[in-house]
Amino acid sequence: MFKTDIAKVGLTVALATVSTFAAYLGYKDYKAWMSLGPGGLPHNFVGYLTTSSMKLFAIRYPRDFRSVSGNSQAVAKYLSPDDIPYRNGDYPVIAPWPVPNRVLNQIAPQEFKIEVHQTIYSIKDIVLANGKRLPMKVARSFLEKHNDALFAGEILVECEVAHQHPVDGSFHVNLHPSDARLLIERRWGELHPFSGKVKAIPAGYMLIYPPRNQLELKLVNECIQASVQYLADTQS
Repeated sequence: MFKTDIAKVGLTVALATVSTFAAYLGYKDYKAWMSLGPGGLPHNFVGYLTTSSMKLFAIRYPRDFRSVSGNSQAVAKYLSPDDIPYRNGDYPVIAPWPVPNRVLNQIAPQEFKIEVHQTIYSIKDIVLANGKRLPMKVARSFLEKHNDALFAGEILVECEVAHQHPVDGSFHVNLHPSDARLLIERRWGELHPFSGKVKAIPAGYMLIYPPRNQLELKLVNECIQASVQYLADTQS
């Protein structure tokens, strides 16, 4: 009888220890998620539980260009393969939660963050092939919720060109699937965890890594121009 009581006490202590350790790890994970700043979900415990459950449905290999679900297998559409070199160095570390989709290292210098911001949000009206003007507008992102985005034509989720993430200097951009494949293959970015999996997030919607030098800043401009042309053609 005495041995049975000792066994029960030992099991209770073990379970309490495991529960305490699991709660500690969960709290650390929650604090790490909160440190990313606000994104497309409520910046609280409800948002954390939501993004944690979303992991089950996210794209498994966002750095595999074959994961792009668009119907075109062409090499590129609005970008030129001759103008897109391979990105040097290691991949950055990406936060393990689907939302917000953020980079944890290789953060862009502050002056580059400013240039990315200007590149995205300073594009003016463009002239379409039929001579009509397509107004470029800046408004709150439907997907990011807390940051502004550039829109081509109407302020609709399907017309969102791009938005920047001020904390790391990365940005999301809506590209033709063929262009997304090219950039992923050459290591410049990766798919958003839900690209092509939900209606609001297009097949070519991707995260572009923070620029580290002037060459990579030039790529930012090429990505934005390619997105604008792509969305303009869908409305012309």
